[in-house]
Amino acid sequence: MIQAQSIAYFVDVVRYGSLRRAAEISLVSPSAISRQIANLEEELGLPLFDRSSRGMVPTEAGRLLMEFAEESELRIRRLRSEVDDLHTLKRGVVRMAVVEAVTSEFLPRLLADFAKLYPQIKFEIDICGSHEVANRVGANVVEIGIGFNVLSRDDLTLQSRIQQPLKLICRVGHPLASRSSVSMTDLLESEVALPNRTFGIHYLVGRAATKSKVKLRVAYVSDSLELIKMIVSSTDVVSFMPPLTFAREEKLKLLQSVSVSDIDSERSSLDIVTASDRKLPVAARTFLTKLLAHARLR
Repeated sequence: MIQAQSIAYFVDVVRYGSLRRAAEISLVSPSAISRQIANLEEELGLPLFDRSSRGMVPTEAGRLLMEFAEESELRIRRLRSEVDDLHTLKRGVVRMAVVEAVTSEFLPRLLADFAKLYPQIKFEIDICGSHEVANRVGANVVEIGIGFNVLSRDDLTLQSRIQQPLKLICRVGHPLASRSSVSMTDLLESEVALPNRTFGIHYLVGRAATKSKVKLRVAYVSDSLELIKMIVSSTDVVSFMPPLTFAREEKLKLLQSVSVSDIDSERSSLDIVTASDRKLPVAARTFLTKLLAHARLR
């Protein structure tokens, strides 16, 4: 009979690529893990690993067993969430994947207010690009996703859409700061900082520049919006971001924003999504209700 501990050791070997590393993590000897792997292979009648100079690489049978282990782990997490529900929100974990745009002010304020009502609810929050947000929600790795311009997918349910037209951001006193609006052609002489291609911002700006037949002078590309804001606030470099991203800096008069006339603002939105085929645990449902109410106030 296949033992749960044997599968746990097998998963560690797959994830870490070697018996030695898996043994270090599990605080057991490599020979003990090797015996457990051998027992699994004997039980299933097939080798689970190709052993080479690259380390322990799962065979097709190994990949099937790994899929089984991951599905089992997900089902156990769901069971624990349902059991936690019986405690009427005295315990629980809400798992989210969000874009960096909401981490400056929008999400922290909501989390602080929620914690006052439900201090025992914990959060696991991954920061990633919009495409990865959608993938993690669709794969049931997280319960709630907040992304920029999330594309329509059969495995996702759009819970709310917050219109967030992109703005040009620049330092206070920048020559463009006094304008009521700018177009892409106004930026021919300006150096630009852009989020990388994992951000929906990058796509919208690139599309607007192409339509206007403007080649932007991109001086910086980064996966950190915070870094881009710091660069913009202290130089003549400009960038593009949705208002939620720089609301705090604008209040502190570290940045100024200007409307951009030729960016498709109708497609600029912050989207809240959940998986279409999943019933959310009570903790996640309760937080989602607060999140949607918070979104309606924007």
